[in-house]
Amino acid sequence: MRSYTNKEGEVIEVSQEHLDTAVRIKRELQMASPSHRTNWAQHERMMLLEGFDDSEASESYRQMIKAYQTATGTIETRQKQADLVADSKLDSIKEAVGDMYFAKREVQMESLKLGRLKREITLYGVIAEQVRNAMLNELFEIIPSFAYQERLPIIGEGQMVVMLSDWHIGATVDNVKGNTFNYEVAQKRVEKYLSRVKKIAHDEGITEINVVCMGDMTEHVSMRKVNQAHEAEFPLAVQIVKAYELIRNFIVGLSEDFNVTYRGIGGNHDRMNGDKNDNIDGDSTIFVINFMIKEFIEKAKASRISYVEVDHINYSTSFYLNGYNMKFVHGDNEKGNKKLASHADIDNTSYNVLAMGHLHHFSVKEVGQNKYEAYVGSLMGANNYGVKGKFLSNASQGVILVNSLGEIDIKRVDLQKNI
Repeated sequence: MRSYTNKEGEVIEVSQEHLDTAVRIKRELQMASPSHRTNWAQHERMMLLEGFDDSEASESYRQMIKAYQTATGTIETRQKQADLVADSKLDSIKEAVGDMYFAKREVQMESLKLGRLKREITLYGVIAEQVRNAMLNELFEIIPSFAYQERLPIIGEGQMVVMLSDWHIGATVDNVKGNTFNYEVAQKRVEKYLSRVKKIAHDEGITEINVVCMGDMTEHVSMRKVNQAHEAEFPLAVQIVKAYELIRNFIVGLSEDFNVTYRGIGGNHDRMNGDKNDNIDGDSTIFVINFMIKEFIEKAKASRISYVEVDHINYSTSFYLNGYNMKFVHGDNEKGNKKLASHADIDNTSYNVLAMGHLHHFSVKEVGQNKYEAYVGSLMGANNYGVKGKFLSNASQGVILVNSLGEIDIKRVDLQKNI
């Protein structure tokens, strides 16, 4: 027999059957948890279901169970617990988010010490578990029937690039210079963007649309040393799922009338680690979002939507379109006055367009004969950060049109008015 002092100061004796049941439930909760920790409130509820009403979620009770496990040799050492966390790899999460994610992490960290490897695998396992829970609780997978239609025949020679940049899902803005932003506003602005893009494409007689996601799709909550965590509407896992849902709905909506190609690169707010010096290249929320979109396209057999891989660290993508070489980056690493020229030198390619996001405003600068540096706006619009830095702009996005004559037109699409 063992006993503990409950929250009312009473000494409670428990039976051998109680102890054995408590240990069994504790181990089950540990194995179900990414951190291998026991949720003692849940433990108390499960004990009650087993017919034991003399347990509680308190330190005294926890120490009693721990002492019993120590005496009977059924408690794991700290090293053993770390091994369990690192080695279990969360099979249910791999199924939901993809084996690719864990495989990538293991390959990237082969050269690191075992202790750090276990900590990192555990951290990303926890994130993956949270994403899985968010998918189960937040995601709505209602797909319209037109998504399953056959690909459209190519009619004209004109093509279009639709840029998605700086959506910052999870961020909130409360009436800054007349602008308010949250997830509900983001949904309305994305719907408006979809409608505007469809109209432009119809007017131009376009069949093929290239969608390029240019980063900062999620807000994260750890990007700045003075953190605006109070301005985050959702935790990171929910931001990932809701950003995926908006992007998926956008490309599915386009597929009603057009053939759609999707590519996605990451931004600084998409980094899993808020400190860029500690982040491993390619570790970003866009990796998870891209994987989910790719899985959706394959499983839904949405023949009008194609997925194209970007570079291996999700930093950039480039392609040839109707006589023009175009490159897309987020823009947080761009320095100097000759951005397009520097990319041309590095890649040994003559680019006509370098498109960037990050700065939250739209601009086009001609830097040579049919050579342009373009910045895309943000879905968020004016915020406190912009007020302090004295750079304010309406919510907007941008499209690139190349018509049948080979003429290029980079357009701004205002998304703030009438919302």
